[in-house]
Amino acid sequence: MLKKGFWLILIIVILYIFVSITTGSPIKRVQFRSDVADYLHKMYTMHWKIDSVDYDLKNDKFIANVISGSGISFLVDEDYYGQMMDNYACSIWMDEVKTAVTKTVKEVTGSDAEVIVDIYSLGSHTIIYRDEIPSYSTVSRAFSSNATILIKGNFSTIHYLQEMLEIKQWIVEKKYDASLTFKSEKEKIYFAIPAEDLKKIKSVDDFKPYWLQIN
Repeated sequence: MLKKGFWLILIIVILYIFVSITTGSPIKRVQFRSDVADYLHKMYTMHWKIDSVDYDLKNDKFIANVISGSGISFLVDEDYYGQMMDNYACSIWMDEVKTAVTKTVKEVTGSDAEVIVDIYSLGSHTIIYRDEIPSYSTVSRAFSSNATILIKGNFSTIHYLQEMLEIKQWIVEKKYDASLTFKSEKEKIYFAIPAEDLKKIKSVDDFKPYWLQIN
């Protein structure tokens, strides 16, 4: 009986160690979830729900997936110093830009397009707004080096440069500063423009230096 008890305890210990290594310590996971809840209560007055807690094996840390009352998904994790941080503002901006750009691309091309927006900020550079999140257009200059807009659409085989120019001009006018990439569905069209060069493009000929060949 003693031997059976010993082996049972050993198996449980081994399983716990295995789970802790691959998915993080269950005890630390519970504590992290509690810490995230405390952080969100202090930071925001909006309604929110912790949807899940994932373990980042590479960086050995937990990340909480949170959904706001308005349906915006964002992340909460700890920085290098163990301080809580979130990307709620960036998530709001990504949703704002994606919605507006998607609508404009359809108006210009007459077709739906896949629009992927990524706006991120790291460590001490993260700007945290409480419940009042300003439009991305008012802060884009500070985040443009960390922002990308990818438009994968059904562009005209003849007038695609003109369509791209119209979309690019609209993005500049809206002050949605970000690196901008255009791709066609079959990737015959592929242009990548750094954020700092957007205003340099005045005509369709100005796109030439940003054309990327797909081998």
